[in-house]
Amino acid sequence: MLTDITDEPDLNPSAFEEGLALWSNGDGTPDATTYDALPHARLARNDVDFGTCLELRKTDGVVRLRYTGEMPVRRGARIEISARLRALRGPLPEVRIAAWTGGAGGRGVEGQPCEGPRVALTAHGSVQVVRAVIGPEAADGVDLVWSAEVLYAHVGLDLTGPVGGVVRIESVTARDVTRAMTGGGRVMPGFTTADAR
Repeated sequence: MLTDITDEPDLNPSAFEEGLALWSNGDGTPDATTYDALPHARLARNDVDFGTCLELRKTDGVVRLRYTGEMPVRRGARIEISARLRALRGPLPEVRIAAWTGGAGGRGVEGQPCEGPRVALTAHGSVQVVRAVIGPEAADGVDLVWSAEVLYAHVGLDLTGPVGGVVRIESVTARDVTRAMTGGGRVMPGFTTADAR
């Protein structure tokens, strides 16, 4: 699964409108509960900013959202994970990109930093972007340094802070920024950039 960064990755992530069964409130692994079975999540349609999106009520101190598909992590690549979202009502939470790291044989890889910087949602109705960059070594702009043991990840975000607020999330996206950090870059197939909408 480790390939050179010039190879095109084979990714097939899902938009929320394709089904909340593809999004987990746990770590994204096969045994995790998915949002189609939970009452505090629903698809909101015709949102003025997002179209069809995920509406999520914050019921716990940390509310997790992970894609159940596997995002390959290629040797030497730097990958930006981002999400666009908006606080709808209630207490304003904080948001961070988060992930579960997987290795050979489908086992989790321990000891990896899996939570990006927290971003406070500052006002109801304001669209904000949260992001974190994954890389193989510490460098300017890299938030999460993962070892070569990590072959894939279940990516998403965490809502932290006060309970009771409601947010809408347009998407969780991934972008290969290996070249972008030196003047190039491309969007991974099946994902869209958070800023391109």
